[in-house]
Amino acid sequence: MNKVKENYEKLLLVLLLAILVVLVCVSFLGDPDVPVDQTNKDLVLPYEMEVKGNTMVIEFSGSHSLMPGSSVSFLESNGSVSSKKTIREIIIQRRAKTSVVLKDGTIFEGRLGNQDETRLNTEWQNERNNISITHSKGTQTVLYDDLSHFVGNHTVVLDNPEKNADGDYKLSFYQNKEYLKLDESLLERPKWLQTPADANASIYDLFTPPIIYLVEGKLSTSLPEDPIPEAKKESFGMELIKFSNEPYAFKLVSWIGNTPYFEDSNTKKTPGSDENMRNRLEVGVPYKQAITRKPGQPSLIATEIDDEEKLLTVEYFTVEQIKDPKTGGYKNVGRALVKDHKLGVKSFEINSLMQEVYAGNVKIEVRLTLEDLEGKTFSFSTDDVGISFDFSERIYSVLEINEEAKSILVRKKGPLPDEQQELLLVLP
Repeated sequence: MNKVKENYEKLLLVLLLAILVVLVCVSFLGDPDVPVDQTNKDLVLPYEMEVKGNTMVIEFSGSHSLMPGSSVSFLESNGSVSSKKTIREIIIQRRAKTSVVLKDGTIFEGRLGNQDETRLNTEWQNERNNISITHSKGTQTVLYDDLSHFVGNHTVVLDNPEKNADGDYKLSFYQNKEYLKLDESLLERPKWLQTPADANASIYDLFTPPIIYLVEGKLSTSLPEDPIPEAKKESFGMELIKFSNEPYAFKLVSWIGNTPYFEDSNTKKTPGSDENMRNRLEVGVPYKQAITRKPGQPSLIATEIDDEEKLLTVEYFTVEQIKDPKTGGYKNVGRALVKDHKLGVKSFEINSLMQEVYAGNVKIEVRLTLEDLEGKTFSFSTDDVGISFDFSERIYSVLEINEEAKSILVRKKGPLPDEQQELLLVLP
């Protein structure tokens, strides 16, 4: 016992040295620290949050494509996921600038034509509804059944996680990667490599005789390398298949006094019905498409002459008696002079004898076909200059339309980020 007391300081020093050695060994032999940034990849989206009770409202200053049903992760300070919440609603302000992406890849860029803000919840795909977007060439009505998603700075609404009730949030819009899936190179220690100055630049030892080859009549110490095959260039992938005259959507079917009734072949009276909607059009009054119509309501509503969304105006209407060559009798025929503000053509006649009306609107069809991809067919009109189509990470944009030559100029971007080419397509 006395010896322990006499050597107490020496024993304590030995114990401290042993602990220090163990710590040094652990630091060199243990797993390296993995930065949090390697395990969590956040989508950089500037946003502002407002918490109202159990609800969180997030407003973005940049574009995104979040939709009801998308997940938002709440992160701890170390980057781990604290909780996940599902977006239950998005809010798009009236006349908001956005891009509408359809399920078939078509993209419309412009402003929503809704008079009030548009709200979509997690059941929006089951609703029989539509939205309208005004782009550079007119107004397009899109059914919810055809809609894929929006790209814009719309607001999202989700439940506020109770654990983060103090309001100190960090959000991630990508799912976190698992620690087991980290790059193994992060776990490797640096290795000492021989520098070029220390390496022997010669392919021979001191007394090794060289091997001489005869290549194309010349002596060489090495054989020629096989040529590297050039990467096969992808075809343009778009083919012009049709330029065809399309019947005008509105047809004169009846009248009461001096007021004609026009049938809209693009709008059914009710969902699932085979009966087209009829519109009562006053002479001299401009009309535009009814964006928020309910089943049974007219598809056209009166507007002002300076409204950029005006569609057509009945400039003149009369009823004449025309002799029937078959019966020899006379029958009343309604005749209307119509001005279509979107087609950009002169006013034209529509009468009640016409089964189909042709006003100069042309339908264009293109087919997209690439190797190992299922082909798709898209259609548009001569008014759709600038329209774009999304086809498997490739964007095709129509730059010019020449109706007389039956040709279109198309720009293709992708699949590589900097890859771009233009091609003039002519109908065979």
